[in-house]
Amino acid sequence: MLLSAQNVKKEYGIQKILDIGRLEIQDGDRIGLIGRNGTGKSTLLGVLSRRIAADGGSVRRSCEIAEILQTAEILPGDENDGPEERLISRMRLRGSAVKSGGERTRLAIAAAFSKRAPLLFADEPTTNLDLDGVNALEKMLAGYRGAILMVSHDRRLLDRVCNRIWELEDGAVRVFDGNYSQWAEQTRRERDFQEFEYQQYRREKRRLELAADELARHGSQMRKPPKRMSSSEWILYKGTAAIQQGHVQSNARAIATRIEQLEKKERPRQLPDVSMKLPDSGRIRARYAATVRNLTVAYGERLVLNNVSLSVESGRRTFITGGNGAGKSTLIHALMAGAHGTFITSEARVAYFSQDQDTLDPDKTVLENVTRDAAYPQHICRAVLSNLYMSLRDMEKPVKVLSGGERVKTALAKVLVGGCNFLILDEPTNHMDVYTMEGLEKLLAGYDGTLLAVSHDRAFIEHVGDVVYHLADGCLMPEDAP
Repeated sequence: MLLSAQNVKKEYGIQKILDIGRLEIQDGDRIGLIGRNGTGKSTLLGVLSRRIAADGGSVRRSCEIAEILQTAEILPGDENDGPEERLISRMRLRGSAVKSGGERTRLAIAAAFSKRAPLLFADEPTTNLDLDGVNALEKMLAGYRGAILMVSHDRRLLDRVCNRIWELEDGAVRVFDGNYSQWAEQTRRERDFQEFEYQQYRREKRRLELAADELARHGSQMRKPPKRMSSSEWILYKGTAAIQQGHVQSNARAIATRIEQLEKKERPRQLPDVSMKLPDSGRIRARYAATVRNLTVAYGERLVLNNVSLSVESGRRTFITGGNGAGKSTLIHALMAGAHGTFITSEARVAYFSQDQDTLDPDKTVLENVTRDAAYPQHICRAVLSNLYMSLRDMEKPVKVLSGGERVKTALAKVLVGGCNFLILDEPTNHMDVYTMEGLEKLLAGYDGTLLAVSHDRAFIEHVGDVVYHLADGCLMPEDAP
C-alpha cells in the first residue's frame, strides 16, 4: 500500500469540506478524482500530500510523491535537477525560461515525471495545454510506472488512463472500479434504480394511506344509523355495528403498521433538466453565417495567420483547434472586429463568449447579470443556469465572489439566453467540471443556431462539433473530428 487515509476531516470556517472514513492507494492504481467545482478536490490532494494540514484523521504514506499543481509551480530545486531531455522533447520545451501558462504547465509536468516517484499527484494537468500537449500528457501518463491520483475534467483522459474513479461529493468519497465512462454508466443505472424504488415506495405508501382513509370514513359512518332505519331497529343493529366497527378499526391499525414498516426510500438528488431545448433563435437563411478570405495577421516579424480562409456554414457547429499561440483567438478577434477579408451576414445576431468574462458586472448577482438584456423570461434563464449546475443559492451570489468556474458558467448562460442565432465561443470549457461540460453539451445540442467555437477538449469537440479545423503554422486546414 502506497498511501492510506483514515477519518480525514477538513473545514474552512463553518463549511465542511472533507469528512472521509478511509481511502487507500495501491501500487498500480490510476485514480481519477472528480467532483463539482468547489467540492474540495484540490484540498483533498493537498491533504493527502501533506501540503495542507487536516483538521482530523491521519494520512500514512510509504513512498515519495511527485506533484503537478494547478499553478504549474516549479518547486525550488526542480530546475537544478532538471527534467530529462526526452521529457522536455515530448512536451516540446526548450528549458525553464519559458513563461506562458501552457509552457509552464508543460515544464511542471516534465519536472514531476523526471522524479520517477512511485506515486504521482496531478491537479488539472491539462490546464493551459493545447491538443498536442494533452495527447503527449496522455501517452506519458499511460506509460507511467507508478500509481496516479489525478484531478481532471478531461473525460477522454479519464477514460484512457484511469482504472478507478473517486467521486467527491458532500465531503465524502465514493470509490468506483473502472474508468470515467464506466463510472458514468453505473451512476446512471444506480440513479435510475433509486428513482424506480422511490416511485414504488411513494405509490405503495399512497395506496395504503388511501385505504386507511377509506376505512376511517367507513368506520365513522357505522356510528350513525342508516337512513330509513327506525330507532328500535338501530338499537338491535347497534351491537352488530360495534363488532363490524371493531374489525374496521383493527384493519386500520394493521394498515397504519404496514405504513410504518415500509422501508423508506429517499429520492435521489435531482439532476438539472439537461434535456431542455433553448427557445428558437431564428435560423440564418444565408448559406454562410461568416466567411474569412485570405486573412493575414502578423505581430512584428511573427506571422500568426498566413492567408487564412474559413467558411462558417449556417446551422452547423464549427470548431477550431490548434496549439497554444497558434492564432485561434486572433482569428476570432479579427472576425469580431470586422478585419479586412472577414464577413458576418447581416442576418446574424452574434453572441460572443470570451475567456476574460468582461461582460459581467461584479456587483450584480449571477441571476441579475444573466437576466439583464436576456431575450427570454426569467424562468428560462434559471433553467439554463440550472443546466450548468448553478444552484438557486449560487444564482443569488454577487459575481465578485464567484470562483473561476462559476464565472465561466455565468458568462456562458448570459450568452445562451441572448436570443442570438450565431454563437462564437472562445474556450468555453476552461475551468469547468465534467458535470457542467456535459450539461453544456446537451444545451448546445438543442441549439438551432450557428456555432463557431475554439476548444481543446476532445470529448466536447466530438460530442458537439460538425466541422473541425486545425490551425498550425499560420495555416487553417479542415480535419475529421477526433
